[in-house]
Amino acid sequence: MLRNRIKDRRALLIATSIFVAIFSICLYFIHLSNTNFSQNQRLLLSGIARSQAAEIERSLSLSFTSTQILAHQIALDQDKVAYFNSYASNIMQSIPGIDSIQLAPNGIIEYIYPLAGNEAALGLDVLNHPSYREAAQLAIKEKRMIAVGPVKLVQGGIAVISRTPIFKETSGPGANEFWGFASALIYLTPLLESSGIHKLESEGYAISLERRHNDSNEVFEFYRSERALDSSALVQAEITLPSGSWTLSLSHDISNNLETRTINMMAISLLLASICAWSLYNILIRPLELQKEVDKKTLELKELAFKDPLTGLPNRRFLNDQMTDIIQHITKHHSFGAFIYFDLDNFKSINDTIGHDVGDKVLIKIAERLSMQTSDNDVVVRLGGDEFVIVLTEAGSVEEVRSKAQNILNCTQKIISIDYREFKQSTSLGITLIPNHGSQLLTLMQCADVALYEAKRRGKNQFVIFDESMRQNTIDMHNEELALAKAIEEEQLILHFQPQFDLELNKIIGAEALVRWEHPEKGLVYPDNFIPLAEQSGQILELGNYVIRKSFEYLAHREQLGLYPILLHINLSSLQLNDPNLVPYVKQMIQQFKIPGHYIGFEITETTLLTDIAHAKKTLEQLKMLGICVAIDDFGTGFSSLGQLKNLPVDLLKIDRSFVRDLETDKDDRMMVEAIIAMAHKLDIMVIAEGVETIEQLNMLRSFNCDLGQGYYISRPIAEDKFDDFPETIIVESFTASSV
Repeated sequence: MLRNRIKDRRALLIATSIFVAIFSICLYFIHLSNTNFSQNQRLLLSGIARSQAAEIERSLSLSFTSTQILAHQIALDQDKVAYFNSYASNIMQSIPGIDSIQLAPNGIIEYIYPLAGNEAALGLDVLNHPSYREAAQLAIKEKRMIAVGPVKLVQGGIAVISRTPIFKETSGPGANEFWGFASALIYLTPLLESSGIHKLESEGYAISLERRHNDSNEVFEFYRSERALDSSALVQAEITLPSGSWTLSLSHDISNNLETRTINMMAISLLLASICAWSLYNILIRPLELQKEVDKKTLELKELAFKDPLTGLPNRRFLNDQMTDIIQHITKHHSFGAFIYFDLDNFKSINDTIGHDVGDKVLIKIAERLSMQTSDNDVVVRLGGDEFVIVLTEAGSVEEVRSKAQNILNCTQKIISIDYREFKQSTSLGITLIPNHGSQLLTLMQCADVALYEAKRRGKNQFVIFDESMRQNTIDMHNEELALAKAIEEEQLILHFQPQFDLELNKIIGAEALVRWEHPEKGLVYPDNFIPLAEQSGQILELGNYVIRKSFEYLAHREQLGLYPILLHINLSSLQLNDPNLVPYVKQMIQQFKIPGHYIGFEITETTLLTDIAHAKKTLEQLKMLGICVAIDDFGTGFSSLGQLKNLPVDLLKIDRSFVRDLETDKDDRMMVEAIIAMAHKLDIMVIAEGVETIEQLNMLRSFNCDLGQGYYISRPIAEDKFDDFPETIIVESFTASSV
């Protein structure tokens, strides 16, 4: 306790010293600031005084020139006195600030303009008047303009009078003889008002105008504002005139400003010194409280680091940091848990078509629903994008896990309304059990990912609980993908050819190229077993280009052997048809193997066309320009409109084998086939029927005017060497399915 008191006193002494030091420094800076403020105000005041003095001097000098103008006119011709009023009016209109103009022949004022209000000045003898005599005689003697004043006028008021002596400028007797005076009267009050001096007075400035006589040093103050001059902030400016110098005195009381500034700055100084001293005092005597505050802020930052900024859910970092403790808790208490990993089905389409801002709102809604579907002990985590994890820490059984998984599926599928739009979202769940499937986060993630993949493979919008067979299937799938890539690279894929024949001529006119995989371990593998794998692994484009190249190679091979020409049909997938590199690649093959385009045909299914019919039409038109035959495969099994058929560059329709198989027994199939053939011929499109297996089917197709046939009745798909030996002309009656 004593030690704490000593520390408290020492802290108080240090804080007090800091207060005194800071306050003293502030007082010094207040003094410097006030001094600088006063100097700046004096400089500003001096500039205003000089500007105002210059304005008064300019106005008076301009007014004085009026008498010189009038004197010059009269000196040239004394008869112009008759036009005095006209001259005076023009001068006063041209030069502002003049209140009246006078003409005094022989020094006696006889003419005044305007006369109204100035009648008292008529007859005034300037040369003999005690106030004006001395200045008038000086003007005659030195033959120059003089300014008299400020003086009090006989007609009232204070004014400045400018007088210019007039001498006759005629030749002969009387030349250069004094004739009289031209005078201009300038009242000071209007002149000062026009110069803006009253505006300064209204803004709080104190003003004085005075004239000091050079001979007697007598000071005549002819203007003073109501506000008295302040000697502490007084500046003066000289106004130089022909009658002598005037002094403009200007002051502005800044004592109130200085007092206000000083009070405000002292208050701020006291506050600053107090804050610094108090802060230092608290730092010195409260290290533990400060440490607690630091710990609190650190915890808040840590929470922010573990929280997803969009949804407010825990993030991937939180999962990595806390999952070990969660697993240990489940294992220690011999309880049962589950790790549910999932993403939203087809969520990318929302971001791509509507926008990421709407996609973010959907994610927020989904996060809210997930939080409502879980208990307090469960953990909902957003990994990133549309990926989430839910960790069930106290699941009673597998059935409870299934129930919660189903609840997640149900809540996700509920309609979401955002910005007047409605969305229905589904999800697929991959579930691993804790600790059955692992006790490490990485292991659980891998198993859940495998289960999620299986859920999507089964059609999405469902949950799958991991088992070891899925892991093996995934490994097998990965190995198959590698094996397929290797097969393409090492050319393990070969082509078989099924002949296509003209029903009328009984001649082989073409063939369909069908790919087979000569697997080093499994033997000959049919496309149904590896085409889906190629599509799933993204190798379908590479595989498709491989088949196209091999088809061109075979046509070049037939040409070298001198075999009869055929039209070789190649199947195209939807991904190939949408591939922007398809047409350039086909052009490259035509140039490389020197095979004309009309020896190649591409077969496209109706469902392939439906993917993007506008793009498909454009691609097919480009292929047609190369001479390539375009065929619609499996016609009649898709969902495309017959109206679209006339808009597509189609050369050949291929009737699906499902219609041909029961042609002999099914009346509906016969009507359907006959209608397809008739419709195609109306559109100038040839028809080929696949799956011809009997002579009865063949004869029936002939009766329907079908153009071409393909099927086991003529030949199964055969290897390259056997197709090389296949005859061009066939005797239909001699062929059977078993003889090939």
